[in-house]
Amino acid sequence: MIVQRALDRPGVPWRNGLGVQYEIAADGPLPDGWGWRLSSADITTDVPFSSFPGVDRFFCVGEGNGVVLTIDGIEHRCGSRSVTHFRGDAQVVAQLIDGPMKAINLMVRDGAPHRGYHVVLEGSQVVAMCAVALAGGATVQIGGTTHELENLDALVGHHEMSVEIIRGAVVVVS
Repeated sequence: MIVQRALDRPGVPWRNGLGVQYEIAADGPLPDGWGWRLSSADITTDVPFSSFPGVDRFFCVGEGNGVVLTIDGIEHRCGSRSVTHFRGDAQVVAQLIDGPMKAINLMVRDGAPHRGYHVVLEGSQVVAMCAVALAGGATVQIGGTTHELENLDALVGHHEMSVEIIRGAVVVVS
């Protein structure tokens, strides 16, 4: 297990070139050799998302006031700790709610082993491959060791690990 600091991740342009993402973990090489991948992204303006045919996408507000995702013409208000699921080939446009925000995204290719993606609050214990701290940070414990995570810092395992959330909220991939 490694502690990955959000500030240490290099930025990579979105597929459509209209934003920046920061890779957290993947089960294969980037840019296209993965079955699943987890990243964070800055959304600083109203913007269309990149298309990823053959992929399930999961989206969570990691920091900021949220966004309205218009997915194939239907608006979905995405606030703190909500998870929104959509297909990668859907037409998606993000409209900011009161300023820039940061998202946490999981993409899973069709046919790849499914990965769960959900928000876990303090006082919970889960088994996960990765855990990413939401706004406000989090304190987590793994195997008797306590880790302080700032916004969007991640714990990334080589295999599933038991994670206890002492303070805050995290998005976990299991």
